[in-house]
Amino acid sequence: MYNDIDQALAIWVEQSLNANIDLSGEILKEKGKVFAELLDKNDFKASDGWLTGFKERHNIKEYVKHGEAGSAPISELPSYREQIKNITSQYQLSDIFNADETGLFWQLEPSRVLSTGPVTGRKKSKERITVMLTCNADGTEKLKPLLIHKYQNPKAIRNIDKNTLKVKYYWNIKAWMQTSIFHDYLKDLNNEMKKKNRTILLLLDNAPTHSVSESINLTNVKVHFLPPNTTAFLQPCDAGIINSFKVIFI
Repeated sequence: MYNDIDQALAIWVEQSLNANIDLSGEILKEKGKVFAELLDKNDFKASDGWLTGFKERHNIKEYVKHGEAGSAPISELPSYREQIKNITSQYQLSDIFNADETGLFWQLEPSRVLSTGPVTGRKKSKERITVMLTCNADGTEKLKPLLIHKYQNPKAIRNIDKNTLKVKYYWNIKAWMQTSIFHDYLKDLNNEMKKKNRTILLLLDNAPTHSVSESINLTNVKVHFLPPNTTAFLQPCDAGIINSFKVIFI
């Protein structure tokens, strides 16, 4: 009955785990309510029984955390910010960049609309893509977005040269970021900065797909990873452009 909520939440959980974000049962319930509202499922109740079933369907279990690598206490955030300030102080604002991905349910209609009478709803679309956005600290540069679709040649762009698109187009069966795509992104960014004789700082979260191989040979891009579990506090794009992007398109 609530398969669409289930699928949306499962995607969100996977993204959160990839970003090393701590999850709890209460967080899943609240996020389930958010998706229920987006999908116009007003009768959805995030009950304990529903939560148990969701965790069983997606093999989600409770684990005890070991060590400190997976935690980011609030008390440590000031020192993290000082570290980032020290690193960024070596660059001009225009040469400090941040990149971040977000999922976009591009066919999802708004659950609330203006009308002079009752409006009949339609089945909610589950189609999604991943978009990676990159911009600099002073807002003077917004690089071409990176878009990941499920299909190499969707009908809408079947006869269009992808090099002419306003995005860098990639595809895979899940429409997810993967290491090979991220490496292409870094190579292109490094070549672009090399042509401009610029050296930039790129701030990233520590998602597993954001690995940097020595074979890439980054000469003009210095990558700095934010501490684990600090995306909500320290990731510039997540705090600003990503949220605005979701409001505009979702």
